[in-house]
Amino acid sequence: MSIETEKISVQEQFDELLVINDDARMHAFLDEQNISDLAELIYDNEEYETYIISTLSIHRASGLFKILEHTTQKNIIKALAPYKTAELLNELPPDDRTAFLEDLPNEVVRELIKTLNPEERKVTLSLLGYPENSVGRLMTPDYVYVYENNTVKEVLETIRRVGKNSETIDVIYVINNKGELLDDIRIREFILASPDVKVLELMDGRVISLKVHDD
Repeated sequence: MSIETEKISVQEQFDELLVINDDARMHAFLDEQNISDLAELIYDNEEYETYIISTLSIHRASGLFKILEHTTQKNIIKALAPYKTAELLNELPPDDRTAFLEDLPNEVVRELIKTLNPEERKVTLSLLGYPENSVGRLMTPDYVYVYENNTVKEVLETIRRVGKNSETIDVIYVINNKGELLDDIRIREFILASPDVKVLELMDGRVISLKVHDD
């Protein structure tokens, strides 16, 4: 059988299983394919890229994910269910996980690091370039942050939504789109302010912060 025929066969079988809508058979079929063929299947069927990753066993999904182009990886992570994202990122080899994360915005990295178990989180922060005992290594990703153009109403909604999973809610951190700290504001300031007041109006710019690589 030629390589071209084999590739067509994989696509045809995939199409047939989509019509049948049998997840168990699709799982077995995808798990039997070569990783390189699965990568091509994803590139030829972008609308099913997340479905393919989700249907594979986690070990096979990890092996496939790490060879995909970064743009495709980002699209998949964005669309995956949170529990699948956690499974996939924890399964990835540390070097491959770091290669994926290091080109993402800080805000996105912070959210994805939350999905890692403690040991994998420690390894990943180290590989991302944060020395032992640096601020970046010691900072918990579990804090409440908002943006300067948010209103007080939006801030309070954010606190209600994510505050229960945060280690610190007495102080709310203001960041920019790059994930850089602009200010910190005590929660009482938001409670006492009018709902339509912007965060920018409450900022005093006196925050004391360290760079993530500082000791």
